[in-house]
Amino acid sequence: MRKIDLIVIHCSATRADRSLTPDDLETQHRRRGFNGTGYHYYIRKDGTVHI
Repeated sequence: MRKIDLIVIHCSATRADRSLTPDDLETQHRRRGFNGTGYHYYIRKDGTVHI
């Protein structure tokens, strides 16, 4: 296994009063012209990790 030198954490900038499901996030990304969600992991506000 190769050595990992860097981990990038990206904030989706979701409004505080909103909670997105992984499907919601996928839909938003596709509407913006992407092929799908570009994240390896999606961590929700409650700490749930989606792979």
